[in-house]
Amino acid sequence: MTSLPRLRAGTRGSLLAWTQAGWAADRLMERCPGLSLERVRIETRGDKDQHTPLATLPGTGLFVKELEAALLAGEVDLAIHSLKDVPFETAPGCELHYLAREDARDALIGPHGSLEGLPQGAHVGTGSPRRIAQLRHARPDLRFSDLRGNLDTRMRKLDEGQFDAIVLACAGLKRLGWAGRISHRLDPDVCLPAFGQGILALECRSDRHDVSRILSEACDPAVGPCARAERELMRALGGGCKLALAALATLSGNTLILRGVVGDHHEGRVVRDRWEGAVGASLDGAREMAQRLRAAAAREGISLG
Repeated sequence: MTSLPRLRAGTRGSLLAWTQAGWAADRLMERCPGLSLERVRIETRGDKDQHTPLATLPGTGLFVKELEAALLAGEVDLAIHSLKDVPFETAPGCELHYLAREDARDALIGPHGSLEGLPQGAHVGTGSPRRIAQLRHARPDLRFSDLRGNLDTRMRKLDEGQFDAIVLACAGLKRLGWAGRISHRLDPDVCLPAFGQGILALECRSDRHDVSRILSEACDPAVGPCARAERELMRALGGGCKLALAALATLSGNTLILRGVVGDHHEGRVVRDRWEGAVGASLDGAREMAQRLRAAAAREGISLG
């Protein structure tokens, strides 16, 4: 590659998004020496409303649509997303590439250490139906309140004593250099993460073959099959951040293991399933798992809307 362009990368403007976009830019420039990349801040609908619980905001793609609009308009050459924010259907004419995955687990943060160490009736900050359903299943005594705002705002609310503990993604904390604040990393058997958690997605226009080639150079080939299997399971279940759904895929050689959870965050009921097989069969496996999870959820009285 003799002549590399100067690329403009669209990203949200929060501290975490800006930091993650810088990390992604570094990976791109490491793999493609001579590449120049400029980050461009774009405010999304989800960033404009920092108070309404995400689960109650109408529509999908709350942190993505404005970035895709800028991409399609040619205002930026690529967009950088947390994959868990990206709807199952990307904008027509766009494609996704995936960087190496950071720790996919959820983190408990607070002075009491582990989940078991929380006092009876402890007040936990999270607005995620997925987290609430699984944590309520493990600890029915816990109380939950919505927690919005950037990560520094959420940390401040904890430090002010508004909560006994809060739950955040390990990946974001590590990328910000805040891993020292993590009190306990939640085992996926207790709290399975959101689909795509820990993965940064690079999105470009399908007709920009020059950009697509550069993104492919930097991406981790082992992450793609996991990301696609998780996204297919969630697509088949018809949900996202507004339902208590979780998925995590891991890859060993040509064998992919996919785990899924469907829950009821009001009562703490959860059903779990697992699929293991060849990578080439993983999308069919995800769809089969979705059917089993739907049937199990119906038996338990868990509604998927």
